Amino acid sequence: MVASLPVVSAIAPVGMLFGAVSVNHGLSTLDAALMSALVFAGASQFIAVDLFGHQVPIWSLALAVFAVNFRHILYSAALASALRPFRWLTKVSIFAVLTDPAFAYAEHRVEQDKRFSVAAYMGIGLTLYVVWFLSTVVGALFGQLIEDPSAFGLDLLLPIYFLTLVMGFRSRPGWGLTVIVSGALSTLIYAFPMLGVPFLGPPWHITIGALGGILASVLFVKRDKDVPIVEAAEELAHTDAGDPHERRTM
Repeated sequence: MVASLPVVSAIAPVGMLFGAVSVNHGLSTLDAALMSALVFAGASQFIAVDLFGHQVPIWSLALAVFAVNFRHILYSAALASALRPFRWLTKVSIFAVLTDPAFAYAEHRVEQDKRFSVAAYMGIGLTLYVVWFLSTVVGALFGQLIEDPSAFGLDLLLPIYFLTLVMGFRSRPGWGLTVIVSGALSTLIYAFPMLGVPFLGPPWHITIGALGGILASVLFVKRDKDVPIVEAAEELAHTDAGDPHERRTM
């Protein structure tokens, strides 16, 4: 719980911003609250609400949300090895609250302790879920008072929030290369429509930029040891995590 306070302090304003933006795009307070309760995916919720306001076809909206959320497939793949010892119900619970900060926390925790703690992860995941939901409701209730969030610089909250997550990994090998490649490729794809290229563009710049950064890291970054989360999985497989009772109760 205490470990989640820095992230909570950052995510609460973003949740309120989402609530305010939602009602300003024609959603009711109930609509915004249900979306945060059932979807729980900040960036894609912003994309969906923005497209909803432009009355785009449902298939286009679904495709845009998939493109933004594609990174969660990468997160799940990274966590798969560490979660192998746990029951499927535990895995479902973990993936249900998988977010950018929760994944970042899991990576840091495993890097420090060489062990994935379900209790610690679920603690931060559920805390973020509750805070996101409540802050959305607050933002929706008072959103009518803010006609233009950008006039107060509130539209910068989401980029700043993601920037802090990225900076948290700056001690990793190849961090600079990964950030540069991801940023450059993402910017290029984002600019495609303005350059007269009639395909790709937003929101695919997020997915393609992420994949480019991963590919650059795999090809050009030398590592002396495995990625922490995989290393932890191997340790779990060979220790008294050999205690089956402990693993069943987690």
